[in-house]
Amino acid sequence: MYIVIIAVLIAIVCMMLPYLFMLFQETNIVRLEKFLSGQRKNPALYLYYAIANKQDEEVGTLIDGLLLKYKHPQRQALYKAIYGAYRKSVSTMKNELIHIQSKQFRCYYETYVHIEEGNMELARATAATVSKPWMKNSVLSEIELRSGNRQEAIQLARQALQSSRGLQRYIVYKNYECELPEALL
Repeated sequence: MYIVIIAVLIAIVCMMLPYLFMLFQETNIVRLEKFLSGQRKNPALYLYYAIANKQDEEVGTLIDGLLLKYKHPQRQALYKAIYGAYRKSVSTMKNELIHIQSKQFRCYYETYVHIEEGNMELARATAATVSKPWMKNSVLSEIELRSGNRQEAIQLARQALQSSRGLQRYIVYKNYECELPEALL
């Protein structure tokens, strides 16, 4: 009996490994894009694809569906903050900051609020509290870009890209593809 249970568990783990690798470790953008474009039935994943490819209507529809599906206030706050950042709506992000439980994500979006408001010194101070390298370098790159320091922004963007994996790498790459293509060379 135990052998059957163990065999089933091993089979499940083996089937999940490629999926988990794609979500958290993959660095090949072409493979990530192919994977994400096939996730239409999984709105939480397909949202990454829609945001990265600037599909405004699709992003709105996906966010609405996710907000209906997930009622937990902290999860809703994160989806609303993501949507606020996508639309560059400072008021939406500000309203949701207090509801985001994860310190990393709260500081990340708070930094973006300061950037959008033009308060670069406060943005730098807030960015200093972010410990995930891809997040920190991403917001610091945006600060430098807005401050007119393009070369420094490119360096930080490259560091953000190098330190990101999986879904984060895809979003970072697609963002720089439009805003800072020199960072991808």
